[in-house]
Amino acid sequence: MSTKLKKLVDELEQLLAQRGGSLDAPARDAFQARIDSLKRAVDEADAAEASRLCYDALNVLAALLSVITNVMTLLR
Repeated sequence: MSTKLKKLVDELEQLLAQRGGSLDAPARDAFQARIDSLKRAVDEADAAEASRLCYDALNVLAALLSVITNVMTLLR
C-alpha cells in the first residue's frame, strides 16, 4: 500500500508541475503544500493511516484535476 501511495503522491506532484502553470500562485502553492504534507505523512504512516492518506491523496487529485479542467475550459 505504501508503494502505491507514494506513486500516487509522485503523480500528483508531476501533474502539478506539468499543469500548474495555468493556476494562479496562491492556488498552486496551496496544492503544493497539500502534496508536501501528504509526502511527509506517507513516510511516517502505518497501515491504518495509509488508507486514510490514500483517500486524502485521491481528494487532492480530484480537486486538482477539477481546477485544471475548469481553467483550461475558461482559456479556450
